[in-house]
Amino acid sequence: MTRFSLLILTIGIPGAGKSRWVEQYKKTHPLTYVVSTDELRKEITGIEQCVDPSQNDMIHNEARKRVKAILDDPEAKGGLGPEIIVDSTNVSVEEWIAYKKLGASAIIAKIFETTPEQAMKFQEQRERKVPIEILEMKWKQYQNDKKFLTSIFNMIDYL
Repeated sequence: MTRFSLLILTIGIPGAGKSRWVEQYKKTHPLTYVVSTDELRKEITGIEQCVDPSQNDMIHNEARKRVKAILDDPEAKGGLGPEIIVDSTNVSVEEWIAYKKLGASAIIAKIFETTPEQAMKFQEQRERKVPIEILEMKWKQYQNDKKFLTSIFNMIDYL
């Protein structure tokens, strides 16, 4: 039997609503695996917020390692194969390519196009706040790389 696997990447700056969307999606798709870089950061470092950017590569490498393990697991739930969501900013073409190389049958981009100013307003409702400089840096990275979306993803969904 052929297995079909689906990999969904959330794409958007901090505070855009990615994790909230994932939480709602999981309620109606309980067999979906979720790999969250925020949760991994908390698990690995004991700290929820990114206070040391040098740890980012380690966190993202671990996320890809876990996605690959699910993709390779013949017992992964989901009938013909697993559905996996990577809940992270995922704003650069390098990140998209790294996930595409993992070999999922299809890869979908769920894009949360939010400006840094909008994200700052959304953050008023969050415990964890990200400085405007980081939001602007990630937003610029996405603006620069979004021209590559159609060459990497099987489907692009703007939320």
